[in-house]
Order: sequence, then structure tokens, then C-alpha cells
Amino acid sequence: MAQTYIISLSSIPPRFGQLGATLESLLAQSVPAERVILYLSRQYQRFPQWDGELPEVPDGVEIRLVDEDYGPATKILPAVRDFAGGDVEILFCDDDQVYPKHLARQLLKERARRPNDVVSVSGMSTYPAMDGERRSIPRPQRLRLWRTTNLRWQFVRLWRRAKSRYFGVEYVQPTCRLTLRKGYADGLEGFMGVMVRPEFFPPEVFEIPEFAWSVDDVWLSGHLARSGHKIWITGGLFDPVLTPLRKPSHLDETALNQNVVGGWERDAANLETVRFFQRTYGIWD
Repeated sequence: MAQTYIISLSSIPPRFGQLGATLESLLAQSVPAERVILYLSRQYQRFPQWDGELPEVPDGVEIRLVDEDYGPATKILPAVRDFAGGDVEILFCDDDQVYPKHLARQLLKERARRPNDVVSVSGMSTYPAMDGERRSIPRPQRLRLWRTTNLRWQFVRLWRRAKSRYFGVEYVQPTCRLTLRKGYADGLEGFMGVMVRPEFFPPEVFEIPEFAWSVDDVWLSGHLARSGHKIWITGGLFDPVLTPLRKPSHLDETALNQNVVGGWERDAANLETVRFFQRTYGIWD
């Protein structure tokens, strides 16, 4: 299994001025990437007023312009095309997080053990069945560690909030382990980091319907699943904590999870995309 890997991500014009911390964290990985590529669209469906001015990026980050606007899937689909046929791993992630330096090392370690699986830090355990109970659920399932029951995390969070309130210390939400037991999930969540190979994706992944344009996690997960690549969630109890630091832009007015896109509200778009794969390919039944 090759240990060569590249990092791929994308961004949108309102966030161009806030990319520094994210890109620096990717350049600082303990296992350095061969390349860190920021894919930007020449024109943005959501931001037609963009004047074309590119962001400033640190040395070591390459900007590539693409003609297509794949929405949030721009963080991976151009890389799938550019590196097709190559013996390379692709770590894709979002522009609104600051990543731990051991992220790539842990993902590469899991990929070596599971060469046919997608490896993700976070995921959606099961998507809803068309009717009644789900019959096919990947095993072993990932066992999630919920923040509400994580007493250590709750204590640290409250302590930091108290320091912020009474002493004026800037509040930074503590990182939190999300997985108690590693295992499979129906869907990946790209914002925390995912490792794949270009050949995992079928050609149809580039043909995004309007209802799925804003919900790349489900769209990508469906095509991976129908191609025989299950999604393995890493970061269990005895692994390093892989949760990134969330930047404010994750939940601000630019975030897709805060917007109706193309007439589709977030939850409705997710469900319609799940139903598309269930009807068309018979997965997640």
C-alpha cells in the first residue's frame, strides 16, 4: 500500500480571507503530504458577484482553478479526475476546521489495514430505510461517544466558558473524542477528514442532480457504497483524538447547513439523496 498522499480541499469567496489556519494545519501534518491542493471554481453558483480575485495562501499550497462548480464536492471531485490511475491516497477535508497534526498519520494507518475501505473521522451511522426497519447494516458498527454524556468534555467546556466570562479569556471549544469503538457507518462526513483513492469513485459521481448539489456527504457516500467501498470510522478509544477545531465559519451565514440551496432545505436534500440511491441502486435497504 502506497503511503503517498495528497490533500484536497475547496473554498468559497466569503471565506478566502480566513483560510490561513486551516491550510497551515494541513501543511504541518506529521506525515507531510506530497501536495496540498486548494481547488477553486472559476465561477460560483452561490456567489455570481465574485470578481475572480484569488486568496493568498501559504507556501506549499497549490491553487487549481476548475471550470465546474460541484458545490461542496469540489473539495474531492477535481482531485479524483486529476489523479485518476495514480497510486495515491487522497485526504479531503473542509476549509472551516483546524486539523490535528496526526490526522494524516492515523488515516494512513487505517487505510493500510483496510485497503478497500474509505476511512473517515466522522460519519452518519445509518440512513433511514424506505419502509420499516433497515435490513442491511454494515458490521461492526461504529459506536459513537456523545458529547452530552462525556463528563470530562463537559467539565472542560464549562471551565473555559467561566474563564471567558469572568476573566476575558477567549473561549475556544475543547476538542472531543467522537468515537468510542471504531466501525462501519453508512455515510462519511467530510468536514473532519476522509481518505479515499481515486478509483473508488464511479463516473456517475460527477453527474450531480440539483437536489444533491448541496449535500456532498450523502452523494459521495452513495457512490462509494454502490461501488463496494464501505466507510470505516476511525478515532476509537485507544486512538489519538482526531477532532479538529471548528472555526466560526462552520455555522455562519455562508455555511450550507444554514441555507436553502436550489429550493432544497438541508434535511430534505439529504433525505431525497438517500432515497435516490435506495431507488436507483438498491443500497441502504
